[in-house]
Amino acid sequence: MFFLLAFLTGIVINIQLICNSSLAKKIGLINATFINFFLAFVFIFIYKAVNFDLYNFSNISDIPFIFFSGGLLVIIITLLANFLIPKLPLIYSTIFTFLGQIITSLILDSIYGYQFPLSKLMGISFIFTGILYIIAYDYLEKRFSKKEIIR
Repeated sequence: MFFLLAFLTGIVINIQLICNSSLAKKIGLINATFINFFLAFVFIFIYKAVNFDLYNFSNISDIPFIFFSGGLLVIIITLLANFLIPKLPLIYSTIFTFLGQIITSLILDSIYGYQFPLSKLMGISFIFTGILYIIAYDYLEKRFSKKEIIR
């Protein structure tokens, strides 16, 4: 069940990246990011209103301020994604995002005392090797294409 949800999340993230980058091309980077977060706010507000959970913020002052930095990170990630997606092929953007998430999760796991097996490290190295192979193949294919040989 969780594998299916993870798979569907990956699909939705890629669709969201394409939609946001297309919107950023049309109306600008900052405006697209603002619309993204405004719509998220509206949907969360509607969800909370339907569940009659609008006033459940009695202990919000007890939360350390650093925990709210996740929102700032999401804004930065959305800005970077909206900027980079039109400039990179989607497969590179997806692979690098995926690789960054894996490496960061392994680092954070090790900081918080969880040990990860050597098989995960080997899996990451295979993924990274595959990425390097794809990049090298694309570079060589463009460099030695027929158009460049004819010129």
